[in-house]
Amino acid sequence: MSLALKRQFTKQYANNYVETAVSEATPHKLVEMLYDGAIKNMNLANVFIEQKNYEKKSEYINKSLAILNALRAGVDLDKGGDVAQNLYNLYDYCYRTLFTASAQNNPEALNEVLEHLKLLKEAWSEMPDNFKRVSKAQLDKVKG
Repeated sequence: MSLALKRQFTKQYANNYVETAVSEATPHKLVEMLYDGAIKNMNLANVFIEQKNYEKKSEYINKSLAILNALRAGVDLDKGGDVAQNLYNLYDYCYRTLFTASAQNNPEALNEVLEHLKLLKEAWSEMPDNFKRVSKAQLDKVKG
């Protein structure tokens, strides 16, 4: 089997794994996965800034921006009150700061956003287990 074919199978397997994980995840787990993805992509972008590989840096910053946009869009401002508004504002600040960090190849600004997301992920992981296991259907009943 050629190396190219092995890579194709590996990529397909990884894509199937991610699709399965997402389709079976609770809302809590989905947000955790988004935090993990953003943190991973920003760490990679930092490496590429140091290496002056700006094409790769842009690829990983764009992935991080898309994740921040998804997190921001997922905040329910109508039902979340001040906490939701503050979280939305923090995601918005992180998005704008990361965008500027990318345009200026500024690792300090990127690291600031990275620290915010690490703190959010840590706080998110400390949520009580009974909330972590709530399904989307159960959340929709409460919202309705």
